[in-house]
Formats: sequence, C-alpha cells, structure tokens
Amino acid sequence: MKKYWQLLVIAGIIAATISVHYIQVASATKQNYNFTFENISGDDKYIDSLVIEANVENRMMHHSVVIKKDETMTLGRYHYRYIPEQFQQMIDKHKNFMRGKGFNTNNYFEDDTKLIYVEEPSGTWELSEGDPYSYHIDLLDKANNKKVSFEVQSEMKNKLNWMSIINIAVVNNEMKLFERHVKNNGDEEFYVVIIDLKKQQLLSESLIDTVTSGENIGKSFELYNSYYNLAQEKYNVYALTSYDAKKEEFNIISRKVSVLNMETNEVSPIQLPEGVEYEMQSAVVDNNYFIPVYITDTDTMIYRYNIGQQRWLDPISVPHPVAITKPLSNNIGAQNGKLYVMNETEKDNILQIFDIESGTTLYEGILSTKNENENYHIWASRFYEIAE
Repeated sequence: MKKYWQLLVIAGIIAATISVHYIQVASATKQNYNFTFENISGDDKYIDSLVIEANVENRMMHHSVVIKKDETMTLGRYHYRYIPEQFQQMIDKHKNFMRGKGFNTNNYFEDDTKLIYVEEPSGTWELSEGDPYSYHIDLLDKANNKKVSFEVQSEMKNKLNWMSIINIAVVNNEMKLFERHVKNNGDEEFYVVIIDLKKQQLLSESLIDTVTSGENIGKSFELYNSYYNLAQEKYNVYALTSYDAKKEEFNIISRKVSVLNMETNEVSPIQLPEGVEYEMQSAVVDNNYFIPVYITDTDTMIYRYNIGQQRWLDPISVPHPVAITKPLSNNIGAQNGKLYVMNETEKDNILQIFDIESGTTLYEGILSTKNENENYHIWASRFYEIAE
C-alpha cells in the first residue's frame, strides 16, 4: 500500500511539472510586443512608411515581428499563414497569377509591364549524372492580364545536390537568371542563364565563378544584394571569402569582392580600401552603390562605392547617439537611396537612417518596447517602405 501511495505522489509531481512547463510555453508563445520609436534627431517622416521585419529572442523563445510606426504585429514561432505585405499587394492585384506560388522573392521579377515567376528544378539531388532538368516559367502581361506558361530545359547535366536562383533580370526581352549550384562535395558554381522570353528558348548558360574549399582553407560565398528586391538590379555584388578552416573562430584570410553586370554579363573586381577587407562586418547594395559597414564601440563606419563610376566616396564616421552594447552590424538594410542601421543598447535599440549618396544622417531614434522588465534581443531581417 505504501508503494502504491509513493507511485501516486510521483505521478502527481510529474503531471504537475509537465503542466507548469506547457503553461509556461503557452504563455511565452502568446508574447505580444509593442515597439515604439522615440526621436533623437532628424525627421519622423522617414519612419512614417517604414516597415521592419525582425526576429526577437526572449527567454530562449523566438518570435517573428513586423514593426511599423504605430503598430507591431507579433507572428509567434509558427507564422506560416503570414503573407509579407509586398506579396499581399501582388495577390490583391494578380490573384489568379499568384495562386499556388510561394513567397520566395528570388523567384520573381516585376516591372511596369510584366510579372514573372520562375520555378527552378526541384529534387535535383535525385538526378543522376546526365539527367536533364527544366525551368517552369509563368509570365503575366499586365496590359491585358494574360498569362503565358512554358518550360525550358537546361543543357547542363552535371550532378547537383541543390540549386537556387539568386536574382532575375530582364534585358531586351532576355531573362537572365543568376544562379547558385551546389555539388554533393560542397563545391559551388555560379551561372548566368539567359532565356529568350519571346521565343521561349534557352540562349546560354555561362559559368561566372566557383567556390572550392580545401582541408586547411575554407571558402564561403557572400551575396550583398537585397533578398527582397523584385525590381531590376543592374549590379549583383558578391564576395568569395577564404578563411582558416582549422580554427574555431572565423579568421578571414582574404575577401575577393566582385560585381556582376546583369546587362553585359561582365564580372569586375572591387578593390576594397585598406583594412576594410578584414574589418567589414556586413554590406548592402542599393541601386548604384555598394556599402560596406562596420561598427565600433563609439562609431558607425560607412564606406560607399559608386559601381558605375568605379570609385570610392569619402568614408563616413557617425558617433552613436547612445552607448551600444554589441558592436555588430548584422542589423542593416538599404532601399531607395537610404541606409538603415540598428544597434543594441543596454535596454533598447538605436535606429539610424542615412542618405547614401550625400552621407547625411536623416533620422536617429530609439526603438523600444513596453516589455521593459524582460531581456530581449532583436535581429532585423528586412527594412523597407510601403507606399501610402
């Protein structure tokens, strides 16, 4: 009888522990954030139409949030039903065309006359050497709202693990796909694939660059263009970074930066200023500018390279208006001639907005939340403006 009661007590403790755990998890997943902007300097008009998509870490829980000037949407850990605003606008305008399509921005191209969706081959890891694969293309003519669908078969029959489209451009009725191919051994190849949209046929598949790692020296590919841009981008800037594979910390040996001109298919090197090769923590591309950034304890260091003119502008050093805790520039973005930089302070975050061409500071403010008693970290994945 004594053993029976002991078993009942143990079972009760276990049940109570599990119940408390799930109550805690449930309350954590229902966490709602309310971020607000407090102006330090500059004009509030620069945040009126600003949208920040970010991830928040709080008590080992991760939530996705969409931050606007007067509203914060907490998506929770499971946000598969959330449709990004730019895609919601596309669905509202072109519902039939968008039906059944994913929300991977790199698979789309849009201008004033057309909307294109390219579905890259799936299941490439299942193909054997020599097996063909094809691209499925949907093209919407905005003038008459008519859709044309067709497939184009690749002439490359190399064994692949997976492939992805990095960027799509259209020049004189020729669609150009900047692609990344990853082999089974981890090596990578980068191609420009050109398809004639009028004739619906393949024109060429050109190897642009390769990434091959060794036992002692590893190599990685870094792309600096915005993942979320659907419009025409003339320049794609990327780097092939070599690092010491034997060391646990990421120790850069060299960084080779190049720019691909999507109109001419030419690849040109970009010579980084002295020291930037190792100091830059992140970089972005906006229209005609390549902008490497790194953060110190006291300043934000901004470099600007005019790609068309192939020249560096004078670097900019901007003091932090409030002391920061982590000098890492992983929260940056660029759009419409503006650079967005966010840094973490002891309690909140600083948001700075710069004019890329002139180098002037347009806005500085504190991004804070009413959840003052909770320790949180925020990583911004995207900054963009919504037209009113």
